[in-house]
Amino acid sequence: MQNIPGGVEVPKTPELLNDFERFKQRLRERTGLDLSQYKFEQTYRRIWTMVERAGFRCFTDYLNHLLKEEQRLRAFIDRLAINVSELFRNPEQFELLAREILPERLRCSYSLKIWSAGCSYGAEAYSLAILLHELAPNRPHQIWGTDIDREMLARAKQGVFQESDMRSVPAPYRERYFRPFTEHGRTLYEADPILQRYLRFEPHNLLADPYPQGFDLIACRNVVIYFSEDAKEQVFRKFFHALNPGGYLFLGNTERIFNYQQIGYENPYTFYYRKPKQEVQQWRNAS
Repeated sequence: MQNIPGGVEVPKTPELLNDFERFKQRLRERTGLDLSQYKFEQTYRRIWTMVERAGFRCFTDYLNHLLKEEQRLRAFIDRLAINVSELFRNPEQFELLAREILPERLRCSYSLKIWSAGCSYGAEAYSLAILLHELAPNRPHQIWGTDIDREMLARAKQGVFQESDMRSVPAPYRERYFRPFTEHGRTLYEADPILQRYLRFEPHNLLADPYPQGFDLIACRNVVIYFSEDAKEQVFRKFFHALNPGGYLFLGNTERIFNYQQIGYENPYTFYYRKPKQEVQQWRNAS
């Protein structure tokens, strides 16, 4: 047995390590999900826990079990996604968005196009919709929420949140944009349909699918921390090309782009990376 960071002991024999490599290869061939781009230790530990809970002793037998039913395989892929979120998570960052970044982008464009990447059940996307509606209501803003977890995307489309999701929502926004109701003894909150006019939720794999273009803001918070360093750099570079000149990439509080200048970003605020405006880009390219 080998102790893997996180306090969980899992077996890592040569046979199991080889078996895990075969597991990853077959999974990629079947689903397109490339686990080699995720951090090895975390991925190995999480999947081995699933293997044990399902009553198997090796990765290959577990994969054969998953491949017998498409729904079972899909549920496994969905469980690999980390779905920890809340509305207005890290509220000081949303205050900066409302005070500086979104007004700056609105001075350049009548309506904004935003990508909430790794959106989970939509808390971040609805938070962004509230800010846009407060700053520039009834304009044709677009917020594209994406995730690999289809179950979470289904929840996002419903726009219903638990009490724990609401703790950072400013009181005026809570009163204005959410309707409380009781279900099975729990108080839940339904988002105002006015917000959903801006929102679209679709599946997307950051490590495999093409990246659309033309975004004013990309929020990808606490997602790439699970990726390998090479995969992170690929994602950051693709985000750079997906942004409009002057557009921002918004990362989580534990994430940094250490080579942001090499990629081409500016770093005007902590956790925010900006693609230079066109004239700056042209100057850099010319030099």
